[in-house]
Amino acid sequence: MNVIDLHGEVADDWLRYDRFRALGDAQRVLVGSADLEKYPRYFERAQFRLAIDLEPGEAIESVAGWLPRLDLVVLNFSAFADGRAFSQARLLRERFEFSGDIRAQGQVVRDQLAFMHRCGINQFVLEDGEQIESALAALSDISVSYQPEPVRSAG
Repeated sequence: MNVIDLHGEVADDWLRYDRFRALGDAQRVLVGSADLEKYPRYFERAQFRLAIDLEPGEAIESVAGWLPRLDLVVLNFSAFADGRAFSQARLLRERFEFSGDIRAQGQVVRDQLAFMHRCGINQFVLEDGEQIESALAALSDISVSYQPEPVRSAG
């Protein structure tokens, strides 16, 4: 599994939260929204950097209060034809002015990378076997668009 941004491969050093496993000296922790809701005091006081993993049907409004604390939002593309994560990305950037990283994972295919980027996604988890150079080239496949670009992070 490779993670890329607009410039190339990026390190994926986020540790998935598991309440049955000690986090040790983890610097970056990825948590599901259910755990975030269940243990809010723990995550409010935590010293590590925080990311959230959202499923396509989850409303951004349900985690809006956490957005200033988050460095990364991971959006799951569960199926090639499921566009809900595209909408989540646009909402994060435009309505909630989220300036952190937004990562696409799951059914992330080359043909949709440029569209994902236009919606505000700036990191992509590539499927096994996907060539990094080909994926980076796909980000510039769309040269003309009709809608304005969303607000983006500095990445």
